[in-house]
Amino acid sequence: MNFIISQNPQEQYPPQPGQYPPQGQYPPQQGQYPPQGQYPPQQGQYPPQGQYPPQGFYPPQQGQYPPNHCDQQPPTFSFGFGQQPPQGQYPPPPFGQAPPLFQPQQQGISQPNPHYGRNLPIMVKQSQKVGIDTHQYSTHFDQLENSYALKNEFHTPEVDKITVFYTQNIVVGLECHYKALGKESVATVANKGHCQGYVQSQTIALEFGEHFTEISGRAGDSIDRLLIKTSRGKTLEVGGQGGQPFQNLLPWGHPNIVSIGGSTREYLDSLYVLHK
Repeated sequence: MNFIISQNPQEQYPPQPGQYPPQGQYPPQQGQYPPQGQYPPQQGQYPPQGQYPPQGFYPPQQGQYPPNHCDQQPPTFSFGFGQQPPQGQYPPPPFGQAPPLFQPQQQGISQPNPHYGRNLPIMVKQSQKVGIDTHQYSTHFDQLENSYALKNEFHTPEVDKITVFYTQNIVVGLECHYKALGKESVATVANKGHCQGYVQSQTIALEFGEHFTEISGRAGDSIDRLLIKTSRGKTLEVGGQGGQPFQNLLPWGHPNIVSIGGSTREYLDSLYVLHK
């Protein structure tokens, strides 16, 4: 029996080894590149142009995930208090930090000390106020006004001992011991900021016939430095060199301090004196 081999390539089945298959009839042999757009490439081969991934989007540009025009959505990340990163960014922005509990530069939010400028007992005078008492989260105080024992004493109490809490750079708070006519002790009242650093203290006390003659120092956003002197030459000076100097809060002569007021946050932020 004789076989007739047609000379038409489309009638040869299968094609002879090494020949390229006619377009559209049979998948290419292993290792051959498929006709464009007709048959999926063999494993390990790069897909023909125009198929996935889209031309120009592979690999993705740096910082993009997934590439543009891709239906897949980026993963969800949590970074700091439930916020989500902007869509399409990968990786997300750096992890956010908690807001500080103490914000020393924010001013003008709280009202000034409500006790400053109030009606005072007869013969009691009020000094100027130094520092700033309108910081956010300021805690205002007036020891005479805030203490039940001092406010209700028949004779106006007087300060005979002051303890100053401080660090190397700033004043943190004050503690005053009060006595009244015929009494050695009426109350001890402290107003101290919540500073967590290394806080020290010094005390200056009056003896019989002795008076405070000077309370001066330096102040800016807070009370940076305090200088306290007595009529017998005793001196207490603590704190740093920040802020601007302020003059003596006490008048000339021999005044008696009947109260100390001001405000605190982390430090002693403002200060004034009531005297007679």
